[in-house]
Amino acid sequence: MTKTPSLQDSYYANGTCFGCGPRNAEGLQLKSFVVDHQIKSTWQGGPRYDNGFGFLNGGIISTLLDCHSAACMMKETIDRYGDFSIEDNEHFGIKHPVYLTHQITVTFHRPAPLDEPALLVAKCLRFDEAEGLYRSELHSRGKLAAHAEVRWKRFHIRRG
Repeated sequence: MTKTPSLQDSYYANGTCFGCGPRNAEGLQLKSFVVDHQIKSTWQGGPRYDNGFGFLNGGIISTLLDCHSAACMMKETIDRYGDFSIEDNEHFGIKHPVYLTHQITVTFHRPAPLDEPALLVAKCLRFDEAEGLYRSELHSRGKLAAHAEVRWKRFHIRRG
């Protein structure tokens, strides 16, 4: 999509999340970018993500939608609180709030063929100190295949 580093590579470089962690070699390796005031990604599946009928598995779609909303949430928090790195444990959660997925509601519209790249698009619907609400969409062959509303809640790190 672009030659600039993805949001994941920029702010979560040592992340091990299955969907978007750059350091998870077995994961999906989702890479999301800011494009025309939206968060976008193109992702290509393979045979290991097959639902048994040549289409992308619904659990994988749900993971992509969740992790893509995380990229949108990262962008929203950067805009409000400034740059950060998730590896900066000393200040993470103090100077920069931490949000975790609280609820995800996925609606499937049509199958997404494995042999076609998926386009993911996300936008922020609402954001405040306590939570954020995002819409993530997965498009295949130019049509909406699935969408999710994802609610992220602020998590307070307890330091002992």
